[in-house]
Amino acid sequence: MSHNVVTATASEILRFNPIRKLPARVLTYVATFGTVEHFSRGTQIIAEGTKDPFVNYLMHGEVDIDCSDGTQLNLKAESNRSTYPLSVKQPHACNITAKSAVVLLKMPREIIQSIACLPTDESGRDSQSIELKESGGPEARLYWEFHQAMKDGHIELPSMPDVATRIAKVVNNPSTDSDDIARVIQADPTIAARVISVVNSAAYRGQDKIGDLPDAVTRLGRNVTHNLVISFALGSLFKSRSKHLQRRMISSWKHACQVAPICHELARVTPGLSPDRALLSGLVHDIGALPIISSGRSHPEMSENPQLLDQVINNLQAEVGAMVLRKWGFADEFVQAALHAEDWMADDGDQPNYADLVRVAQLHVYIGTPTMRSLPRMDLTPSFHKLALGKLTPSCSLGIIERAKSDIREMQQLLTGG
Repeated sequence: MSHNVVTATASEILRFNPIRKLPARVLTYVATFGTVEHFSRGTQIIAEGTKDPFVNYLMHGEVDIDCSDGTQLNLKAESNRSTYPLSVKQPHACNITAKSAVVLLKMPREIIQSIACLPTDESGRDSQSIELKESGGPEARLYWEFHQAMKDGHIELPSMPDVATRIAKVVNNPSTDSDDIARVIQADPTIAARVISVVNSAAYRGQDKIGDLPDAVTRLGRNVTHNLVISFALGSLFKSRSKHLQRRMISSWKHACQVAPICHELARVTPGLSPDRALLSGLVHDIGALPIISSGRSHPEMSENPQLLDQVINNLQAEVGAMVLRKWGFADEFVQAALHAEDWMADDGDQPNYADLVRVAQLHVYIGTPTMRSLPRMDLTPSFHKLALGKLTPSCSLGIIERAKSDIREMQQLLTGG
């Protein structure tokens, strides 16, 4: 008979597999799903042939296990075997009976299955070099070519768009004013129009509508204007003369334009993070794909094989992206966001950063797509629990994005020129 059911604590679930591999901030959250239940001696805890939505762990006491194949076991809570679930198969293949008074931890099966599939934390990579992985075929050769080109200083990295370079110079000059900054922006009418649009958007608008570029710069401020101009200029880099490579360029830029506005919205509810820097972090997190895709011009086997191209991009873009952003003189927070954008289980300090935003924003973008099947559950990642003062829940996070749907769509249109 079961009685005295209470909610589990992090310290109680820490010893069990696969729960024990969770970072502390995720462990505390997962504990809220567990219950601790007491059973008296002689109670049948699990019946052969039945199904249930929970995984059971033996916390205290002793049980007898009689399996359908004739195997009989006795299990005590202090044994190493008790750190694993009592029964994993569904339907259950054993009868399990309490030999003494026992205490069980019951965890939702879905949670345990999701934890078991979590990737390891790979956030310790070096942002100054390319990490070579064991591989065969064309991909391995491309690794070595990039590695050697980097060592020789011959790796072909994209240059910052001209307008972005010019805006950086004028913004960083303390003797310039809004009129000076506006004159640089006006040299690119498309970007000038987008700056006017964004200053009148829901994210930045004031009481009065602005139609004058110097006034727009004044309202936005120098730093926000700088980041927005770079954001709008980046799209010009995602171009290729090759039809095959151009499709991949468009796909990469489209993904960035989906991620960036969500970063912007999540930053608005996360103290310490700037929405405009969050937007830019989202746009440049995959910038390493650019030189890799461009290299396809001299590697026909890659340009004509989309699967190989994607494989090379997925494995190299983080390190190459860090190199691009360092060349452009971007702050280290942007470099780290690009380098660790897909290190899903990274837990690099208590303070939220732009890499956290990019990781969570990407998981939002992938919801409902086949890609999500190979990715971790959003609420099991450390980054998720660092945003919004640690108060995010899956429904709360989705609610933030849903309420900002029109703002996100507006920003995506500004970025893509749609």
